[in-house]
Amino acid sequence: MAWQSVDVKIKNKGWGAMMKPSGSVVEFSVSAACKVKAGDAVECGDDTHKVISIEDIAQRGETLVLTCEGKSDDKSKAGGASDSSGGEDV
Repeated sequence: MAWQSVDVKIKNKGWGAMMKPSGSVVEFSVSAACKVKAGDAVECGDDTHKVISIEDIAQRGETLVLTCEGKSDDKSKAGGASDSSGGEDV
């Protein structure tokens, strides 16, 4: 998937960013001025992602690529299967 322009919130401050979902992770490209650390949260829309790793892509302290945990779909599933066999007690 291609990079897309998004607004994110890091440490309760808004930042312009680029986002690229990639399998089980999401990458964000942000300004180094946001002072993000591994373990911090990145809010994007209704989703919150935990920063796993940070790379200074040009080694100039300008732009960081954050690798974050992707959105989890591990929702609890209610109940088990009901018995609809129609059998009678004999």
